[in-house]
Amino acid sequence: MSNRKTKFAIFAFGIVASMALLIYAAIGQESGLTYYVTVGEYLKSPPEGAGFRVNGQVKAGSISRQPSGMDVEFTITDGSADMPVRYHGIIPDTFVDGADVVVEGSLAGDGTFVANNMLAKCPSKYEAAAEAQGTQPAYGTKSY
Repeated sequence: MSNRKTKFAIFAFGIVASMALLIYAAIGQESGLTYYVTVGEYLKSPPEGAGFRVNGQVKAGSISRQPSGMDVEFTITDGSADMPVRYHGIIPDTFVDGADVVVEGSLAGDGTFVANNMLAKCPSKYEAAAEAQGTQPAYGTKSY
């Protein structure tokens, strides 16, 4: 094997090994493979451990913000089941009554879901209102 072919083989092996390592790292992370379940599915058989994602809608009138500005307690529902949630962190601007949220965390002994991450989905009603007025949504560009 010539010197040129050897260098190419080593280079190609390095590229393939690097790609394999990146794929393994992405798949190996628990949060990368975690999907979310509804409130009812979660309460029916709560999984062991932390880092599980639950999707629901913020129940109207249930938001209780603490003076710190970084703590909030609320209830999420999927229409058939309700679950209290406690969250400490940056609260998204789109977090309001009726907003769809995905919370990640675990169930505490008192039945409250303690979230360490919270995502508030952009409500589609903003898009519908903007379309009715013939304008773009204020939070970004319209997607098709």
